[in-house]
Amino acid sequence: MKVSIRDVLWWLVLSAPVLLVNQVAAADPFSGWEIALGVGMVGITVLLRRARPLVAAGIALAAWAGALIPRPEAGAVAAFAFTAMLVATSYNAGFRVRRHRDALIRLALAAGVLSLLVLVLARDVGAWLVTLIGALLFALIPWLLGRHHQKYRALVRAGWERAEQLERQQQIVGEQARLQERTRIAGDMHDLLGHQLSLVALRIGALEVAPSLDAGHREAAGQARASVTDAAERLREVVEVLRNDSGPVTGESVADLVEQARAAGMAVTLSETGEVAQSMRARAVCRIVQEALTNAAKHAPGASVTVEVRHTDDESEVSVANPLTGDREPASGGGYGLVALAERVRLAGGTFQAGPERGRFLLSARIPQVAQAIAASDSAARLARAEGQVRSSRNIAVAAAAASAVLLGLLTVNITAFDTITSVLPSAAFDRMQIGQSRSSIEHLLPARTKIDDPPDGDLPLPPSTSCSYYSTHHNPFDERRGDLYRLCFRQDVLVDKDYLQR
Repeated sequence: MKVSIRDVLWWLVLSAPVLLVNQVAAADPFSGWEIALGVGMVGITVLLRRARPLVAAGIALAAWAGALIPRPEAGAVAAFAFTAMLVATSYNAGFRVRRHRDALIRLALAAGVLSLLVLVLARDVGAWLVTLIGALLFALIPWLLGRHHQKYRALVRAGWERAEQLERQQQIVGEQARLQERTRIAGDMHDLLGHQLSLVALRIGALEVAPSLDAGHREAAGQARASVTDAAERLREVVEVLRNDSGPVTGESVADLVEQARAAGMAVTLSETGEVAQSMRARAVCRIVQEALTNAAKHAPGASVTVEVRHTDDESEVSVANPLTGDREPASGGGYGLVALAERVRLAGGTFQAGPERGRFLLSARIPQVAQAIAASDSAARLARAEGQVRSSRNIAVAAAAASAVLLGLLTVNITAFDTITSVLPSAAFDRMQIGQSRSSIEHLLPARTKIDDPPDGDLPLPPSTSCSYYSTHHNPFDERRGDLYRLCFRQDVLVDKDYLQR
């Protein structure tokens, strides 16, 4: 696996938060092996970001969740250390992955499994919620933004392809205009010169029969008349060629074209079913096969070519495929033959596609028996499809961001309510507690959770050699007295102080 300078720079940038996390979260620092493991996981995600972008995003999400297991109360540590890596890898996965639905399902499954592991191993609902919030904010939203960027790039690419297609069509239109002008010139030549030559022949014919001329002069006049008539005939033939530059329709078939290609040394396999009478549809099929064989001989010399033709009562289907060569740069010629074929099929109401597909170059067309309504060109259809995908990805990203904001708001309210309700010490129970009682004797009066673990700002001085617990006084998390606390201080599991802290 080739490592570039950009990969090294990415590794250094994304490793910086892991190396600096102990400067920010000194209360619960990373150990040396945790820092080394984190830096190593960053390196792995950088190496996999091109070949396996979804795997890289999964590793980053696992690092985020894994940092919460040994320190469930310190979610800021994981957030500072691995947020940059998670955002970068998720955005990269959204930009590079093509099958978005499958990728999103796998990412959601990974997030669900990791959050359950955090809940089981850390035994903390808060850590589980932090894992879900991290997956939502720092994995899903960047992934959607990367997907939108991918669609936007596809739109830009389709726009340039459309511009190139229009330029080619403009050149074809110019060539057609020149051919039409040549046809008009041919008509003018026939009308003017043909008329004048006819008059000259008529006058010379009059001299040929004039009685005043001797026999020698009349013979010379006859020869001149014959020469002028022959010139007029030659002029008519030339004008016919100019007026019909494509030549007459011949009876050449697909089998004849394949035999000619085989005689020239190409390895061609033909599969043709059904029959079609000589018509414009048959000529279009032959023209498609002829152009495809010409392209195969030009761009993939020596490669085997497969030609499949199927005629039905309703339509004719043509498919010509050859393996892609190592050199993917198109040869000279500009691709005007394919443009002309696409236009011919489009005007016939059919569909035409040509391009790489699964390691081969495939040219396919469907031509109906009865011409249908003319569809938009292939480049215009791709451009419209790309525009629709960009609008869709933008709407999904905006909707996901809005839904995430609403969900986070609801989670915050619910967590606040849950934390308050499960940490309330009823006032009656507080009044029943007496100084000197053991913790075991009042354990049944205490709620399942404490409101906070560390002393709040403005706390009363702690009695010496004691550990204190803080509990809520009201069930309503939005009451004006929601900040009030009951403080119980124990020394060797004996209650030595209890206070009501009004905040």
